[in-house]
Order: sequence, then structure tokens, then C-alpha cells
Amino acid sequence: MMPDINQSATCYQKNPSLVCTEFDDGAILLNLHTKYYYNLNETALSIWNLLNELSTVPEIAEKIVDEYEVDKDRALDSVGRIMAELCEEGLVIAQ
Repeated sequence: MMPDINQSATCYQKNPSLVCTEFDDGAILLNLHTKYYYNLNETALSIWNLLNELSTVPEIAEKIVDEYEVDKDRALDSVGRIMAELCEEGLVIAQ
């Protein structure tokens, strides 16, 4: 069962079996266990990189608000959606 992405107490971390290669407009993730590739756009890459220092959806959304000058509700929705997709694919792990 997938965790509730909107719970502010849920922490996320990157799956350690992934390798990330960044490009100007995004990145490619390779899961070393499954051999599947994943494409991240610029926004998803920003969220991915923020996982190095932050771990909850609200924390990451706050940084996105500052970086992209979007309103907080839109940032929360976008970060929540992207984190749900990353979690569903096993790219991030909910704690």
C-alpha cells in the first residue's frame, strides 16, 4: 500500500540502487537492480536534488516556492504528485 503523500510527517529518501546522470534540462535515472531507466524533467530533477537535504513534501514544496516563484498550494500539489510517482516506481522510499 502506498503511503499518503500529503502527510507532512512522511519522510522520503532516494533509493540507493539508483544512478543519476544530469543534463541541462533534466536527468536520467538508472535503477541498477531492475535495469529500468527513468527520465526526470527540470522540476522533477530539482525535487530529486532537494532530497539530499530535505525529506518531506512540505519542506521540498517550500524550497520550490522560493526557487520557481509559484504559489504554495500549486507547489504542494506538484511535489506531492511527483513524489507519488517516484514512490510508485520505487525511486524513493517512504519512511
